[in-house]
Amino acid sequence: MKRFIDNRNKTLPWLLGLLLPFLPAIATAQETAPVSGSGMSAVEQYIVWGLMGLEVLLLLVVVILLVVIKMMSNVLFPTSEVSPSGELVEPTKPWYQRMLTKVNDAVPVEREAEVMTTHEYDGIYELDNNLPPWWTAMFYATIAFAVVYLLYFHVFSLGSLQEEEYEQEMAQAKIEVDTYLATAGNSVDETNVTFISDIGRLDEAQKMFAQKCSACHGMAGEGGVGPNLTDTYWIHGGDVKDIFRIIKNGVPEKGMIPWKSQLSPVQMQDLSSYIITLEGTDPPNAKEPQGEPYERDEELALN
Repeated sequence: MKRFIDNRNKTLPWLLGLLLPFLPAIATAQETAPVSGSGMSAVEQYIVWGLMGLEVLLLLVVVILLVVIKMMSNVLFPTSEVSPSGELVEPTKPWYQRMLTKVNDAVPVEREAEVMTTHEYDGIYELDNNLPPWWTAMFYATIAFAVVYLLYFHVFSLGSLQEEEYEQEMAQAKIEVDTYLATAGNSVDETNVTFISDIGRLDEAQKMFAQKCSACHGMAGEGGVGPNLTDTYWIHGGDVKDIFRIIKNGVPEKGMIPWKSQLSPVQMQDLSSYIITLEGTDPPNAKEPQGEPYERDEELALN
Protein backbone atom coordinates (compact mmCIF):
# COMPACT_ATOMS: atom_id res chain seq x y z
CA MET A 1 0.00 0.00 0.00
CA LYS A 2 2.83 2.37 0.88
CA ARG A 3 4.49 1.58 -2.44
CA PHE A 4 1.23 2.42 -4.24
CA ILE A 5 0.92 5.75 -2.40
CA ASP A 6 4.53 6.60 -3.11
CA ASN A 7 3.99 5.93 -6.81
CA ARG A 8 0.51 7.49 -7.08
CA ASN A 9 1.76 10.12 -9.50
CA LYS A 10 2.69 7.29 -11.87
CA THR A 11 -0.33 5.10 -11.14
CA LEU A 12 -3.20 7.58 -11.45
CA PRO A 13 -2.53 8.60 -15.08
CA TRP A 14 -2.76 5.08 -16.48
CA LEU A 15 -5.83 4.37 -14.33
CA LEU A 16 -7.51 7.44 -15.80
CA GLY A 17 -6.43 6.28 -19.25
CA LEU A 18 -8.17 2.95 -18.69
CA LEU A 19 -11.35 4.73 -17.60
CA LEU A 20 -11.50 7.09 -20.57
CA PRO A 21 -13.24 4.58 -22.91
CA PHE A 22 -16.11 4.34 -20.41
CA LEU A 23 -16.95 8.05 -20.38
CA PRO A 24 -18.99 8.16 -23.65
CA ALA A 25 -20.98 5.05 -22.77
CA ILE A 26 -21.65 6.31 -19.21
CA ALA A 27 -22.80 9.67 -20.52
CA THR A 28 -25.08 8.05 -23.08
CA ALA A 29 -26.57 5.67 -20.53
CA GLN A 30 -27.23 8.52 -18.09
CA GLU A 31 -29.05 10.46 -20.78
CA THR A 32 -31.21 7.59 -22.03
CA ALA A 33 -31.86 5.35 -19.03
CA PRO A 34 -34.13 7.65 -16.94
CA VAL A 35 -36.36 8.59 -19.87
CA SER A 36 -38.33 5.73 -21.36
CA GLY A 37 -39.82 6.10 -24.80
CA SER A 38 -37.52 8.92 -25.84
CA GLY A 39 -34.04 9.10 -27.23
CA MET A 40 -32.69 5.61 -27.80
CA SER A 41 -34.95 2.63 -28.21
CA ALA A 42 -34.85 -0.28 -25.77
CA VAL A 43 -32.68 -2.30 -28.15
CA GLU A 44 -30.21 0.57 -28.49
CA GLN A 45 -30.04 0.96 -24.71
CA TYR A 46 -29.33 -2.75 -24.37
CA ILE A 47 -26.53 -2.34 -26.89
CA VAL A 48 -25.05 0.56 -24.89
CA TRP A 49 -25.11 -1.38 -21.66
CA GLY A 50 -23.71 -4.42 -23.45
CA LEU A 51 -20.79 -2.32 -24.72
CA MET A 52 -20.20 -1.04 -21.20
CA GLY A 53 -20.12 -4.59 -19.90
CA LEU A 54 -17.67 -5.51 -22.65
CA GLU A 55 -15.45 -2.57 -21.70
CA VAL A 56 -15.51 -3.66 -18.05
CA LEU A 57 -14.45 -7.13 -19.13
CA LEU A 58 -11.63 -5.70 -21.26
CA LEU A 59 -10.53 -3.55 -18.34
CA LEU A 60 -10.32 -6.60 -16.09
CA VAL A 61 -8.30 -8.44 -18.74
CA VAL A 62 -5.87 -5.51 -19.01
CA VAL A 63 -5.46 -5.32 -15.23
CA ILE A 64 -4.85 -9.07 -15.00
CA LEU A 65 -2.29 -8.89 -17.80
CA LEU A 66 -0.49 -6.04 -16.04
CA VAL A 67 -0.39 -8.01 -12.81
CA VAL A 68 0.92 -11.10 -14.63
CA ILE A 69 3.59 -9.05 -16.41
CA LYS A 70 4.61 -7.53 -13.08
CA MET A 71 4.86 -10.95 -11.47
CA MET A 72 6.90 -12.36 -14.35
CA SER A 73 9.25 -9.42 -14.35
CA ASN A 74 9.90 -9.88 -10.64
CA VAL A 75 10.63 -13.57 -11.19
CA LEU A 76 12.79 -13.17 -14.28
CA PHE A 77 14.59 -10.00 -13.26
CA PRO A 78 14.85 -9.92 -9.47
CA THR A 79 16.41 -6.82 -7.99
CA SER A 80 18.77 -6.87 -5.03
CA GLU A 81 18.26 -4.56 -2.11
CA VAL A 82 21.01 -2.55 -0.44
CA SER A 83 21.35 -2.63 3.33
CA PRO A 84 22.18 0.53 5.33
CA SER A 85 25.78 -0.69 5.47
CA GLY A 86 25.97 -0.73 1.69
CA GLU A 87 25.91 -4.52 1.29
CA LEU A 88 23.69 -6.31 -1.21
CA VAL A 89 21.06 -8.43 0.49
CA GLU A 90 18.73 -11.01 -0.99
CA PRO A 91 15.45 -9.29 -1.84
CA THR A 92 12.30 -10.33 -0.03
CA LYS A 93 10.15 -12.49 -2.25
CA PRO A 94 6.78 -11.02 -3.26
CA TRP A 95 3.73 -12.28 -1.42
CA TYR A 96 2.48 -14.28 -4.40
CA GLN A 97 5.80 -16.14 -4.70
CA ARG A 98 5.71 -16.98 -1.02
CA MET A 99 2.09 -18.11 -1.38
CA LEU A 100 2.89 -20.34 -4.39
CA THR A 101 5.83 -21.86 -2.54
CA LYS A 102 3.63 -22.65 0.43
CA VAL A 103 0.73 -23.97 -1.63
CA ASN A 104 2.97 -26.21 -3.74
CA ASP A 105 5.19 -27.23 -0.80
CA ALA A 106 8.11 -26.63 -3.14
CA VAL A 107 11.72 -26.86 -2.00
CA PRO A 108 13.70 -23.69 -2.83
CA VAL A 109 16.25 -23.99 -5.59
CA GLU A 110 19.12 -23.53 -3.17
CA ARG A 111 17.93 -26.60 -1.19
CA GLU A 112 17.29 -28.92 -4.13
CA ALA A 113 20.24 -31.08 -3.13
CA GLU A 114 18.24 -32.22 -0.10
CA VAL A 115 15.57 -33.84 -2.26
CA MET A 116 17.71 -34.88 -5.21
CA THR A 117 17.63 -38.56 -6.12
CA THR A 118 20.21 -40.68 -7.93
CA HIS A 119 17.98 -41.01 -10.97
CA GLU A 120 19.67 -39.03 -13.71
CA TYR A 121 19.21 -38.72 -17.46
CA ASP A 122 21.24 -36.49 -19.74
CA GLY A 123 22.49 -34.50 -16.79
CA ILE A 124 19.02 -33.90 -15.36
CA TYR A 125 18.38 -35.28 -11.86
CA GLU A 126 14.98 -36.22 -10.54
CA LEU A 127 13.78 -34.49 -7.37
CA ASP A 128 11.77 -36.23 -4.68
CA ASN A 129 9.40 -33.35 -3.88
CA ASN A 130 6.29 -33.79 -1.79
CA LEU A 131 2.94 -33.82 -3.50
CA PRO A 132 1.43 -30.31 -3.58
CA PRO A 133 -1.02 -29.85 -0.67
CA TRP A 134 -3.72 -28.58 -3.04
CA TRP A 135 -3.40 -31.77 -5.11
CA THR A 136 -3.56 -33.95 -2.01
CA ALA A 137 -6.63 -32.04 -0.80
CA MET A 138 -8.37 -32.58 -4.13
CA PHE A 139 -7.51 -36.29 -4.01
CA TYR A 140 -9.04 -36.67 -0.55
CA ALA A 141 -12.04 -34.61 -1.67
CA THR A 142 -12.70 -37.04 -4.52
CA ILE A 143 -12.59 -39.96 -2.07
CA ALA A 144 -15.06 -38.20 0.21
CA PHE A 145 -17.30 -37.41 -2.75
CA ALA A 146 -17.23 -41.04 -3.87
CA VAL A 147 -18.28 -42.23 -0.41
CA VAL A 148 -21.14 -39.71 -0.23
CA TYR A 149 -22.22 -40.61 -3.78
CA LEU A 150 -22.19 -44.32 -2.99
CA LEU A 151 -24.27 -43.88 0.18
CA TYR A 152 -26.70 -41.40 -1.37
CA PHE A 153 -27.45 -43.24 -4.62
CA HIS A 154 -26.64 -46.93 -4.04
CA VAL A 155 -27.03 -47.62 -0.31
CA PHE A 156 -29.89 -45.41 0.86
CA SER A 157 -31.39 -44.83 -2.63
CA LEU A 158 -32.12 -41.19 -1.89
CA GLY A 159 -31.49 -40.10 -5.48
CA SER A 160 -32.43 -41.40 -8.91
CA LEU A 161 -29.83 -43.08 -11.08
CA GLN A 162 -29.53 -42.33 -14.79
CA GLU A 163 -31.86 -45.14 -15.86
CA GLU A 164 -34.52 -44.02 -13.38
CA GLU A 165 -34.13 -40.41 -14.46
CA TYR A 166 -34.53 -41.49 -18.08
CA GLU A 167 -37.73 -43.38 -17.31
CA GLN A 168 -39.10 -40.44 -15.31
CA GLU A 169 -38.29 -37.99 -18.08
CA MET A 170 -39.85 -40.25 -20.70
CA ALA A 171 -43.01 -40.60 -18.60
CA GLN A 172 -43.16 -36.83 -18.17
CA ALA A 173 -42.60 -36.36 -21.90
CA LYS A 174 -45.48 -38.75 -22.67
CA ILE A 175 -47.75 -36.74 -20.37
CA GLU A 176 -46.75 -33.55 -22.14
CA VAL A 177 -47.30 -35.11 -25.57
CA ASP A 178 -50.71 -36.45 -24.56
CA THR A 179 -51.63 -33.04 -23.16
CA TYR A 180 -50.53 -31.36 -26.37
CA LEU A 181 -52.44 -33.83 -28.54
CA ALA A 182 -55.52 -33.37 -26.40
CA THR A 183 -55.46 -29.62 -26.99
CA ALA A 184 -53.98 -29.40 -30.47
CA GLY A 185 -55.50 -32.56 -31.91
CA ASN A 186 -58.82 -30.86 -32.60
CA SER A 187 -57.10 -28.74 -35.25
CA VAL A 188 -56.53 -31.83 -37.42
CA ASP A 189 -59.02 -32.16 -40.27
CA GLU A 190 -59.21 -33.47 -43.83
CA THR A 191 -57.40 -30.40 -45.16
CA ASN A 192 -54.20 -30.73 -43.12
CA VAL A 193 -54.07 -34.34 -41.90
CA THR A 194 -50.79 -36.14 -42.54
CA PHE A 195 -49.63 -39.73 -42.42
CA ILE A 196 -48.07 -40.71 -39.09
CA SER A 197 -45.50 -43.48 -38.72
CA ASP A 198 -45.25 -43.64 -34.92
CA ILE A 199 -45.32 -47.36 -34.03
CA GLY A 200 -47.09 -46.80 -30.71
CA ARG A 201 -49.89 -44.82 -32.32
CA LEU A 202 -50.23 -47.32 -35.13
CA ASP A 203 -50.52 -50.16 -32.60
CA GLU A 204 -53.35 -48.31 -30.86
CA ALA A 205 -54.97 -47.69 -34.25
CA GLN A 206 -54.82 -51.43 -35.01
CA LYS A 207 -56.85 -52.12 -31.85
CA MET A 208 -59.27 -49.40 -32.86
CA PHE A 209 -59.62 -50.93 -36.33
CA ALA A 210 -60.39 -54.35 -34.82
CA GLN A 211 -63.12 -52.83 -32.63
CA LYS A 212 -64.81 -50.48 -35.06
CA CYS A 213 -63.91 -51.47 -38.65
CA SER A 214 -63.33 -55.22 -38.78
CA ALA A 215 -67.05 -56.05 -38.85
CA CYS A 216 -67.32 -54.60 -42.36
CA HIS A 217 -63.75 -54.67 -43.64
CA GLY A 218 -62.39 -57.84 -42.00
CA MET A 219 -59.82 -58.22 -39.25
CA ALA A 220 -56.95 -57.99 -41.77
CA GLY A 221 -58.67 -55.44 -44.00
CA GLU A 222 -59.47 -58.11 -46.59
CA GLY A 223 -62.98 -56.77 -47.09
CA GLY A 224 -66.47 -58.12 -46.45
CA VAL A 225 -69.52 -55.95 -46.45
CA GLY A 226 -67.10 -53.11 -47.06
CA PRO A 227 -64.37 -52.96 -49.69
CA ASN A 228 -60.94 -54.55 -49.51
CA LEU A 229 -58.45 -52.13 -47.90
CA THR A 230 -55.28 -54.06 -48.73
CA ASP A 231 -55.13 -53.56 -52.49
CA THR A 232 -54.30 -50.41 -54.45
CA TYR A 233 -57.88 -49.69 -55.57
CA TRP A 234 -59.95 -47.04 -53.82
CA ILE A 235 -63.55 -45.99 -54.37
CA HIS A 236 -63.34 -42.54 -52.77
CA GLY A 237 -59.61 -41.80 -53.16
CA GLY A 238 -56.58 -43.33 -51.47
CA ASP A 239 -54.84 -40.26 -50.11
CA VAL A 240 -54.65 -39.93 -46.33
CA LYS A 241 -56.92 -36.88 -46.59
CA ASP A 242 -59.50 -38.87 -48.54
CA ILE A 243 -59.44 -41.75 -46.03
CA PHE A 244 -59.73 -39.30 -43.12
CA ARG A 245 -62.72 -37.62 -44.78
CA ILE A 246 -64.49 -40.95 -45.33
CA ILE A 247 -63.91 -42.03 -41.71
CA LYS A 248 -65.08 -38.66 -40.46
CA ASN A 249 -68.21 -38.21 -42.59
CA GLY A 250 -68.95 -41.83 -43.50
CA VAL A 251 -70.76 -43.04 -46.60
CA PRO A 252 -74.42 -43.17 -45.49
CA GLU A 253 -75.70 -44.46 -48.85
CA LYS A 254 -73.36 -47.48 -48.50
CA GLY A 255 -74.16 -48.07 -44.84
CA MET A 256 -70.93 -46.62 -43.37
CA ILE A 257 -71.67 -44.36 -40.44
CA PRO A 258 -69.71 -41.12 -39.74
CA TRP A 259 -67.26 -41.57 -36.87
CA LYS A 260 -66.67 -37.88 -36.11
CA SER A 261 -68.94 -38.03 -33.08
CA GLN A 262 -67.19 -41.07 -31.61
CA LEU A 263 -63.53 -40.55 -32.53
CA SER A 264 -61.30 -37.57 -31.97
CA PRO A 265 -59.46 -36.00 -34.93
CA VAL A 266 -56.19 -37.54 -33.70
CA GLN A 267 -57.78 -40.99 -33.49
CA MET A 268 -59.14 -40.63 -37.03
CA GLN A 269 -55.68 -39.58 -38.20
CA ASP A 270 -54.11 -42.64 -36.57
CA LEU A 271 -56.79 -44.91 -38.03
CA SER A 272 -56.29 -43.43 -41.51
CA SER A 273 -52.55 -44.00 -41.26
CA TYR A 274 -53.03 -47.58 -40.10
CA ILE A 275 -55.35 -48.34 -43.03
CA ILE A 276 -52.63 -47.13 -45.40
CA THR A 277 -50.18 -49.58 -43.82
CA LEU A 278 -52.50 -52.45 -44.76
CA GLU A 279 -51.88 -51.84 -48.47
CA GLY A 280 -50.00 -54.74 -50.06
CA THR A 281 -50.38 -57.13 -47.11
CA ASP A 282 -52.32 -59.60 -49.32
CA PRO A 283 -54.44 -61.38 -46.67
CA PRO A 284 -56.32 -64.63 -47.46
CA ASN A 285 -59.86 -64.44 -48.83
CA ALA A 286 -59.33 -60.90 -50.04
CA LYS A 287 -62.28 -59.27 -51.76
CA GLU A 288 -61.94 -58.29 -55.42
CA PRO A 289 -60.68 -54.76 -56.12
CA GLN A 290 -63.19 -51.93 -56.31
CA GLY A 291 -62.79 -48.38 -57.52
CA GLU A 292 -59.81 -46.81 -59.22
CA PRO A 293 -56.09 -47.62 -58.70
CA TYR A 294 -54.19 -45.15 -56.54
CA GLU A 295 -50.40 -44.80 -56.69
CA ARG A 296 -49.04 -44.49 -53.19
CA ASP A 297 -46.26 -42.04 -52.39
CA GLU A 298 -42.94 -43.82 -51.92
CA GLU A 299 -42.52 -42.58 -48.32
CA LEU A 300 -45.91 -44.07 -47.40
CA ALA A 301 -45.42 -47.42 -49.09
CA LEU A 302 -44.37 -49.28 -45.94
CA ASN A 303 -44.84 -52.83 -47.21
